[in-house]
Amino acid sequence: MNKTKIIIDKILLALSSLLLLTMVVLSLWQILSRYVFNMCSEQKKHIAIVFFREKFNPTTQRILQRLSDVLVILVAGALMVYGGFKMVMLTSSQTAAATGISMGLVYLSLPISGIFVIFYTIHSMATNKKNKNEEVGF
Repeated sequence: MNKTKIIIDKILLALSSLLLLTMVVLSLWQILSRYVFNMCSEQKKHIAIVFFREKFNPTTQRILQRLSDVLVILVAGALMVYGGFKMVMLTSSQTAAATGISMGLVYLSLPISGIFVIFYTIHSMATNKKNKNEEVGF
């Protein structure tokens, strides 16, 4: 059992290291392309695994994109906004020892971020509805 755990630990460490290195390289590339080569992307694009997406026709891709957007709104609303406000209420009476700032104020970033996630997802859905010929990215 211990030997199995050690093997799994090594596999997870190697995989995590590879993924972290990939994120660092991609982040550096984005910074270089934006600030050095002055080629910034203003589109809503994220790193995505497109293997499965490309197996579907454009109509199904749009449906899956809408489903993905709705799920983002639901999760952001439930976890970030609702859960974040509950967290703010629970921690508002606590203060950070080092700064004296209310912990509720610290956790307030969570529901505020959730509201922005929901806003931009709805905005993206409205924009993509107008541009049906636009490539779908989920």
